[in-house]
Amino acid sequence: MTKNDIKNSDVIKKVLFSLIYVSTGKTSRDYAWSVMKNITNELIQKHDFLKYVKIKIEKDDKQANFNIQIDKKIDDIDSTLLGKSIQNYIDFLKIKLGKKAGYFFLQEFKVILGDKYHKIIKQMGVDLRLIDLKEEFGGIDYDNYQIKESPDSNIGFIKKTM
Repeated sequence: MTKNDIKNSDVIKKVLFSLIYVSTGKTSRDYAWSVMKNITNELIQKHDFLKYVKIKIEKDDKQANFNIQIDKKIDDIDSTLLGKSIQNYIDFLKIKLGKKAGYFFLQEFKVILGDKYHKIIKQMGVDLRLIDLKEEFGGIDYDNYQIKESPDSNIGFIKKTM
């Protein structure tokens, strides 16, 4: 559980709905939900506890119904591990959406997520400002410089590699 007594299940559900909401502004609703379902399936390999996250897409002749179901067992997972999975969701989604994600993707996500949940995921180790910084600089080695995260805080810095 988080320090604010909000359950992990509430946090992951809010994060996923917020990511999907922002994604639907960049692409179709069906595609956004499908991508999130595929990302969840991919991330289960890395984060076993994501098997407790079910993204349902049920289509009939008239419409598609979308739903996210979170098993309460995820509440027992360490919040820093959940934070790493949230970080992976954001990274994977930005890759999947490519240029459709656009420059303001994280800013829109932060607004939809809301201050309360933004603070909670930051406590879990997800620093949207640092993700933005990595995006701005490409997050890759450029002329032997890399963006690094301080292990002691959520501060990012640029480090010269040898």
